[in-house]
Amino acid sequence: MNVPLILRDEPFTEPTPVELPETLTVAEFAESVTLADLPSIFDAGYTKLAAAAPIGPGYALYSGPPLGTFDLEIGFPVAVVPDGFDAGTFPVGRALAFSHLGGYESLGASWGRLMEHFGASELGEVKFIAEVYTTDPSVTPAADLRTDLFVIY
Repeated sequence: MNVPLILRDEPFTEPTPVELPETLTVAEFAESVTLADLPSIFDAGYTKLAAAAPIGPGYALYSGPPLGTFDLEIGFPVAVVPDGFDAGTFPVGRALAFSHLGGYESLGASWGRLMEHFGASELGEVKFIAEVYTTDPSVTPAADLRTDLFVIY
């Protein structure tokens, strides 16, 4: 079995090229959402998906920068997709990774740093952006949260 969603113990302290492995996931999909919609989508979706026996942390996959409206997939890696759940589509291949450490209110600054590095590196076109929530915000203090950010190209 592959390590789910490039999960690793140490954070990506600098923007780091990685190869995303094939990962079986269960997912919920939402179209034309805004940032204001995320808390309710995340709460309901992750609660439902937790019944699918996740083997790794939750993720959010954005069709583009989460500005205005955008399409969203949230999910978990699983060993098998149980009946009653939809399979996800977490991308395989090249990505640039960086870890955000701390609460979600400062997540934008970490995304800014990663996107600036991506643009300067001339790695190609952005296909998707993703967040992998390596710590559980329901039991982890905000100061100790870690979110791995990925620009998939």
